Amino acid sequence: MLIYREAIESDLAAICALGEEVNAVHHDAFPHIFAGPGEADRDVAHWKRSIGQDNATTIVAEAQGVLVGFVTVGMVSESHSLLQPMRFGRVGSVGITQRHRGQGIGPALMQRAHEWVALRGGVEMRLNVWAFNTHALHVYEELGYEVRSLTLVKSLADGA
Repeated sequence: MLIYREAIESDLAAICALGEEVNAVHHDAFPHIFAGPGEADRDVAHWKRSIGQDNATTIVAEAQGVLVGFVTVGMVSESHSLLQPMRFGRVGSVGITQRHRGQGIGPALMQRAHEWVALRGGVEMRLNVWAFNTHALHVYEELGYEVRSLTLVKSLADGA
């Protein structure tokens, strides 16, 4: 049976390990952008920022006492002269252990993240997906997400 809950500081080691799995996939696709494998505690400060904060949290999925997935989410209040004022959630990372993928854990984590944001007055959820990650893009589309903007990149390393 799966338990979904907000992460606590004692979950950091497991979150770091799963975060390393997520980062490895991104490193394989873009090694010039994403760091390679690191020490187990290299990313503690990164993940700790989304645990137990008023405007950020990590929701975890736990099976028999073992963390098998997580989603990080934070609240954003946007106010700019060219935009309508809006409070929304932003997903930082989603990770599911290889063994537990395809079992509905990702969508269940996202549903809980949606609820967390709505309880804090958020009117929408936003996230970024790397173009190579077509599986994740498909999952998000099934959850009702749509493309609103695209990020284009041109390398200037060759002097062009």
